[in-house]
Amino acid sequence: MQKQPYIIECDAGKVAVCACGKSANLPRCDGSHKGSGVGPTIIDVEEKKTLAICGCGHTGNAPYCDGSHSKL
Repeated sequence: MQKQPYIIECDAGKVAVCACGKSANLPRCDGSHKGSGVGPTIIDVEEKKTLAICGCGHTGNAPYCDGSHSKL
């Protein structure tokens, strides 16, 4: 985890965002959650865009950043 969002460029399609924190490629899921009971959050991206994914774990709008890190 970090005290700022992960900024990622996404093409249209599905993006698997890590929800367990174990991925070696945060914020994208790499399958490290296997056996943990926690799976990725799937985002359906309709067109190419830049996403701000929460890096601090305190957002109220998971998996997106809502600026909560600025209050930590």
